[in-house]
Amino acid sequence: MNIPFQCRVLLAGLLVVLLFCAEASAQKYGEVDKVAPSPNAPQGQTLEWTSAEGKSYWYRLPHQINPKKPPNLVLMLHGTGLTWGWAFWNYPISNGGFRGNDIVIAPEGMTPGGGDTFNFTQSKPDGDHIAGLIRHFKSKFPIDKVYVYGHSQGAFFCYWFAGAYTELVDGIVAHAGNVLTVNHNKLAKDKVAIGILHGKADAVVSVKCAHRTEKIYKQQGYKKIKMNIVEGLTERSGHWPLPTQVAEMFDWLDQVNADSPQLALSVALSELAKDSPDLTIVSSSAYKAKSLARREKGDEGKALRATIETVVDFLEEVQSAHASTIQQAQKESKSAKKGSFQPWMAHFRIANTSFSRSTSWRKSLKSLVSSATKQQRAIDAAISVISNKLNRKTLQQAVKVLQKSMLASNAEDLQLTISRMAQDPPAGTQDEDFSNYRQLSATRDPLIQQGRSTAAEITASMANDFREANPQLFTDE
Repeated sequence: MNIPFQCRVLLAGLLVVLLFCAEASAQKYGEVDKVAPSPNAPQGQTLEWTSAEGKSYWYRLPHQINPKKPPNLVLMLHGTGLTWGWAFWNYPISNGGFRGNDIVIAPEGMTPGGGDTFNFTQSKPDGDHIAGLIRHFKSKFPIDKVYVYGHSQGAFFCYWFAGAYTELVDGIVAHAGNVLTVNHNKLAKDKVAIGILHGKADAVVSVKCAHRTEKIYKQQGYKKIKMNIVEGLTERSGHWPLPTQVAEMFDWLDQVNADSPQLALSVALSELAKDSPDLTIVSSSAYKAKSLARREKGDEGKALRATIETVVDFLEEVQSAHASTIQQAQKESKSAKKGSFQPWMAHFRIANTSFSRSTSWRKSLKSLVSSATKQQRAIDAAISVISNKLNRKTLQQAVKVLQKSMLASNAEDLQLTISRMAQDPPAGTQDEDFSNYRQLSATRDPLIQQGRSTAAEITASMANDFREANPQLFTDE
């Protein structure tokens, strides 16, 4: 693709950064409480945690989370030469003035930048990092829509991410960016709302990039596009934060992202078209489509409900296959040493994450689901303790919790937390204090991988059979 010179990011200019702090009392690194995301985390305040890749991020939960009216998930991505605190310093997120009823996350990129900074680039490591955060928060909280905001280099990334991880995102606000290589797939054109925001006097990324981007998305046939060129700014300020205009663009995302059964079904089918589909996405989308389709009338509504029911029936079959495999493996492991970890437990963790909201799943594996729920609470508590007060005693207690919590889907969160601490033992601990943990991990890791493989094989095989039996559902038309 031929990119106009004016649309290339001037990296040298970006490294000379002026932070326009929105709050005089902005929190600094090291001052934010470190709390793992969970329903028990403090609400209405800035919190810090670390992703599975070891990257710090700040986040804020709304004062109330109502499962019947779930919040949106908003990710705020910084530009070149900046860090994860940028969004909280430049937008009134901490006090709830910006998207106060939503869950807001400000992460860091994976690609090394200048100094101690990391950028967001159009690459799989960066994409998987953001996708992992989205999946992680969706596993912890009820989430409605997922919106991604990006500034400058973060905006370049937004365009790419929406095409590469379409099933996970509902809308983007790309501020002072430009579209480069993007997978303009059919689902993205129907599903993702494209918000283009640019200062007319931007001296770093030319406003011509915004006009070029809008033209490309219109030519590609996207159904939801909005561009706002902000006038009255100087060349010095034209590239930097625009809280009012960004908030207005998010309001537009809310307006154009009404749910429809057709779109929810498209998301489920798009995920099922993959060799290794994420059943959490398929399940949530299919059941949402089923609920919404009840209002559809006439022959078209009847046909739509029939198609949705085909997908739902498939999910019930997959769910049953996973449950029976787990139950059989559990039965066969009765003779194993009491308290020993078994591969089927890792299989259960994955399947339970996908089907935890299914009544039939909870009934068929009632005892396991109940135990897993209790263990998950224990894991959350252990993570909270060692994150705020790590010493030899609390570490030993956390390892014991990990050892006993064999069914908890968040057990790997605790494992990752301890692993990072073991690499550079904090004050109050020594390297040998982690020996029990290392021994536990060495024993369990191969068994966890075995259980994961079993789960993946069942899902992939049955999804392939479903595609072959229903080719009409997977056309490009």
